[in-house]
Amino acid sequence: MSMVNRSYSALAAEEAKACLGNLLSFVDAPDSYTEEMHKLGMLLGKLLSEKIPSTTPCLLVATAEDADYLGRGIYDCLKQAHPTKAAVFWNNHYTIPGGGSIAPVVHKFLEPGYESAEVLIIAKSVISGSCVVRTNLLELIDTLSPQKIFIVSPVMYRQSEEWLRQEFPCAISEKFEFMVFATDAERTESGEVKPGIGGEVYPLLGLADQPARFGFMPKLVQELAAL
Repeated sequence: MSMVNRSYSALAAEEAKACLGNLLSFVDAPDSYTEEMHKLGMLLGKLLSEKIPSTTPCLLVATAEDADYLGRGIYDCLKQAHPTKAAVFWNNHYTIPGGGSIAPVVHKFLEPGYESAEVLIIAKSVISGSCVVRTNLLELIDTLSPQKIFIVSPVMYRQSEEWLRQEFPCAISEKFEFMVFATDAERTESGEVKPGIGGEVYPLLGLADQPARFGFMPKLVQELAAL
């Protein structure tokens, strides 16, 4: 599938490209869509696992909507070779007058022992700006001193890396490594990346709204909280 606005990274093998194409085909089929998103998580998790020394403690950070699919795929892959904990944030993401956006954390789940992480992985199904990633990183950076911060996503808007680096002092931004399969050059006024992941993530995943607004509880959190 060739797209004028999309460039694939060196990380995107044929399977990743196929999954990205499938996302665009399954915009009206949440069960199939979430399966593809989970596969993308596993592919990213495998690549991450190869980059991180095997005994290094990791913390995966995901939004509540991404936790069971993209997040779960990454988490399960990492856990096979690394001591891995999870943090899940419920962001209430909205646009403010004047065109900016904010995404305060309304609820959070932190798996006990998360503070020992030396590698931080911030995962999101699509990165269209810097808002959510920045918020979730700021939520943790005071309690952690990671040696490395991976920012991972299947698809990212082409200016997002630059915007994110500008949001942090060098001492933090120099720890960043971005891992994405595709970079897209087009973004709508509302901030949706095109072709991106096929639209706004909540309905695509079969959710009624942002998880922060209707009490959605990811299965990953239920499982980890019960341990």
